[in-house]
Amino acid sequence: MQSQVQAAILRKSTPNIFKLPVHPWLIGAVPILFLYSQNFGLVIENEVPALVFWMLLVTTIGFVSAYAIWRNACKAALITSSVMVLFSLSGHFHSLLARSEPLIVWTTLVLIATAIVVAELHKIRSERFFEQVTTPLNLVSLALILIQVVALYSRFARPSYSELTIQTGDSPSAIAAPRSKIQDSRERPDIYYIIPDAYSSDIFLQSFMNYDNSKFTDTLKARGFKVIPHAQTNYPSTLVSLASTLNMRHFSTNPTELNDFDYLRHSIAYSEVARYLSRLGYTYVQLLSGYLFPSAIADINRDFTPSGPVDVKVDENAMATFLTDSAQNPKTRVDLRNFYHQSLAPLYFETTLIKPIANEIYNLLQRDQLVSYDKYAPERFLDTVAELESIAEMPEATFTLVHLLKPHRPTVFDKHGNVIGRIQFPSARQHLDELEFVNSKFIEMVDIILDGSRHQPIIIFQADHGSRFGALRGSDRRKVYFDVYSAYALPDQYSLDIPRPHTNINTFPLILNSVFDAGFDLQDNRLIELFAGAGNFGAQQDVTDEFARK
Repeated sequence: MQSQVQAAILRKSTPNIFKLPVHPWLIGAVPILFLYSQNFGLVIENEVPALVFWMLLVTTIGFVSAYAIWRNACKAALITSSVMVLFSLSGHFHSLLARSEPLIVWTTLVLIATAIVVAELHKIRSERFFEQVTTPLNLVSLALILIQVVALYSRFARPSYSELTIQTGDSPSAIAAPRSKIQDSRERPDIYYIIPDAYSSDIFLQSFMNYDNSKFTDTLKARGFKVIPHAQTNYPSTLVSLASTLNMRHFSTNPTELNDFDYLRHSIAYSEVARYLSRLGYTYVQLLSGYLFPSAIADINRDFTPSGPVDVKVDENAMATFLTDSAQNPKTRVDLRNFYHQSLAPLYFETTLIKPIANEIYNLLQRDQLVSYDKYAPERFLDTVAELESIAEMPEATFTLVHLLKPHRPTVFDKHGNVIGRIQFPSARQHLDELEFVNSKFIEMVDIILDGSRHQPIIIFQADHGSRFGALRGSDRRKVYFDVYSAYALPDQYSLDIPRPHTNINTFPLILNSVFDAGFDLQDNRLIELFAGAGNFGAQQDVTDEFARK
């Protein structure tokens, strides 16, 4: 008995860091690190420490307040952690479980649930209970932190694009040797490559969402488009899909020092299609989406800010960038990352209890009139559509790359075009209402191009991948990402026979061979599934036999 008492005294006197109630602070940081890991390469990195700091500060305030009430550190920690979990996951749960419920109703229910949890923990009088759960909670929360740290370390292992000069292949000057720009003509028509992100085929919309998209399709046909109902993307992910389409080849490995995301963005910005058309004398125009790189070989990299459109100039050696106004006067130095990284804060707020006011918080952050719009900002979409008028009026023969992050989520419009905030996980009805408005803007965009063109242009309206909305089960959830909306409009003097099967990788070989007799080889219509993320080349699987439309 005496030995047991001595052992108990020894255990009590031995310091054990895992008995300290530190789990509230670890739990507060986990969601931020997880969100950063899942969006690595897509968000502004320097916001992460600030978000973690503020979350730790809020956690500290919560813990101190709880301790002042209950006078027990372990009890205060458990109550604080419980509140932090409900706060941090409220937005996620709404999106997954109750997206059809009004957000204010869901938020009220979460607040009630939080009050109930606190009340139940208040009833527990045993100090031993709170001491016993402290160590397991510390270990679990520490494990969650370590998982995110390991995931982030693997992603940081390769340098980012902004850390390197362009030495991953031919230099930009060699890629597109300077030559005089040609004028738009019958033989050298303007070319527009318009990418509506995550726009599914009419077959998908009808089969899985019971939505008849024929009005939009018939309107395009009336304007001279040929719609390809059996078109598919080769890769169900934006970056790999666009890289393969614009370079007319498959992408399976990354031969550079760049991380995968940046290698793919580089491949898009300095694509084989852009280089070929630049050698013909075309003016290469990029209307930046906030997701893709500006390009040193592009004649125009146009971005969108609250103060209006601005041109981005890229130093091909150091990758420094600066903004210019319409008179080409430098306005301010900027970081290249601003053009393809979005703010992490709004994404985080969308997952938390403050989801109802996340959009208002984003608007407060968007104060600098020369900071580019966030990639999902409704203003970016609207301004891009309007800006095509200035491109169509240019006398030069242009190759214009237009990546529009619609109808990709988050949903930001209702069917009348009113901005409704950002709904990361919209209902089917909300998605289709936005699609109705977005379709009207796509038709407006086509009309702007056709009305402003001196000669019939080439317009490629083709999604990068499909959508997963609708009642999907089993393999359907994988297959639908390959089915894309695809339509081409060519001048009357050219014809285009679309083979079956047909995938995005052969879009430009077919068109460039028809218009310029370019002699590009057609590629295999392979469908490649990506299992380890949009920018990871290490987990590809050929699913052609399973999913191809033949």
